[in-house]
Amino acid sequence: PVCSSLYGSRFLAGGLGGSITHQCFYSPSPANRHERKYWCKMAASGVCYTIISSSSYTLSEYRGRVALRDLPQNGSFAVTMTGLRGSDTGTYRCGIGSTNGGLYVSLNLTVLPDATVARPTQLIRGQLRGSVTVLCPSGATQGDKKRFWCKVGRSSCALIASSDGSVDRRYQGRILITPQESSGAFKVLMNDLKKEDSGLYLCGAQGLRGQDSQQEVVLQVATASTIPRRPKFFSGAVGGSLSFQCHHDPKGTYEKKYLCRWKGGSCSLLLDHEGFVLESYKGRIQISSSDPEHGTYTVLLRQLREEDEGWYWCGARRGHEELTASLKLLIHKG
Repeated sequence: PVCSSLYGSRFLAGGLGGSITHQCFYSPSPANRHERKYWCKMAASGVCYTIISSSSYTLSEYRGRVALRDLPQNGSFAVTMTGLRGSDTGTYRCGIGSTNGGLYVSLNLTVLPDATVARPTQLIRGQLRGSVTVLCPSGATQGDKKRFWCKVGRSSCALIASSDGSVDRRYQGRILITPQESSGAFKVLMNDLKKEDSGLYLCGAQGLRGQDSQQEVVLQVATASTIPRRPKFFSGAVGGSLSFQCHHDPKGTYEKKYLCRWKGGSCSLLLDHEGFVLESYKGRIQISSSDPEHGTYTVLLRQLREEDEGWYWCGARRGHEELTASLKLLIHKG
């Protein structure tokens, strides 16, 4: 049987005589990989008439201007329509199953005299308990825009985090929106990934006049994971000390390994493996040992204070990708 979830854009726009490509993402289970994929158009009667399917069927009036390409290894299929006409405007479904009423995503296609081309959807893969890095274009380099990350639902996009410090309670300690780079782009980092994190997201920058640019992102979290369960909470007494391990891929080469303090969706650098230590932590925090062969290093924090309680991130940077893991320190009075 067809199982789990299907994701894809809810709105598409194309220009008269132009083309659109729509990507539909699915959980790459054996059942989904081998099942029929289809693209159909809703009629006023409520019936969805198949335009093309992976069973080698194409509706006669669309032959020569529609194609369906299934990429089962990626968990996605793409439908391309060319020579767009005004009559192509309407509601479509991309789906999986022997009929057109099973697992599907509905979307609205609008054909306009002149339409701007949307950025292609990014597909990001992660592992259970792992982390992902999403690169988001902001479209402009002015720093006064609010950067955001939201999850697309049936009727709206639920805000998860934004650069003004708001973070949904279910993502406390495990999501970060980085400052803008000189290009205007920024990164969204997520860790401690859960199965329910799979889905369709939007990231972008919002100016005073509304959303200037946004990027669609499909996140697929594989439940088969090579990442073991590790301790997430560490406790110590005021005046005492505690240590914890940070992990990274022993086979990876990293430009920087670091520890930062997470608060309200941003993370202040405390120390890195090149010797940097934040002034206010000097003398009481250090990397006490490092074991590159096993991909670990140990951080020791002394003279604990009540205000040390909170979330911390271990990180390792490789190009634009960051491998991160979150942990929480609990400090009690001695």
